[in-house]
Amino acid sequence: MSRLKKAALIVIATAPIGLAIYVLVFMVRSELAFDEAACPYVEREMRDVEDGIRVREDERTCQPGVEEHRWVLLQEGREALPIGQRRLEAALYEGYSWSARMEQGRVRLEISNPGQDLRIFQGPVPDGGDR
Repeated sequence: MSRLKKAALIVIATAPIGLAIYVLVFMVRSELAFDEAACPYVEREMRDVEDGIRVREDERTCQPGVEEHRWVLLQEGREALPIGQRRLEAALYEGYSWSARMEQGRVRLEISNPGQDLRIFQGPVPDGGDR
């Protein structure tokens, strides 16, 4: 086998390893950029769902062109509880909408981003258990 063929086979055989390492480094870098201590959320909007129940939308941009939004359930006498979170290209948040309402004793959060499937999140049942 010629040296050129051998070198080409080595490159082809090791390329997936290099690609896997590149993807891993990219993912770690992205997650570190969105660390809460380094890049905190800011409040964007608050909506009343029912007496004593509200949903707050927070947002942050920790990398150029990428936005992360989260929706937090606020109930009187309870700790704030994140019930939904999305990290998308900033362009996908242009013209998006969200709504929150009570359904079967739970808060139902619906998020609609143009070009994306409707996302639905639900808060816990009032007694803290799951259904």
